[in-house]
Amino acid sequence: MLTPEGADDAEIIVRPGAHGGWQVEVPTVGGLCITVVKSEQEALACARALRPRADVRILPAAESADSLHSDLRRD
Repeated sequence: MLTPEGADDAEIIVRPGAHGGWQVEVPTVGGLCITVVKSEQEALACARALRPRADVRILPAAESADSLHSDLRRD
């Protein structure tokens, strides 16, 4: 199953957290497990510890309608 970012179940996503820190998103059978840590290095170490053989994808913060440029938004 692909996520909105194009990641599949074999990947772990690392991105800045919405409220500070960094989040590690690990796909599970029932959905997604999210862990928040203080730094990008901690997030990468956490991802490797959780699933040593998984691909780790570092992404920018999750986009929302508020973060899109007005010239890109279709209303």
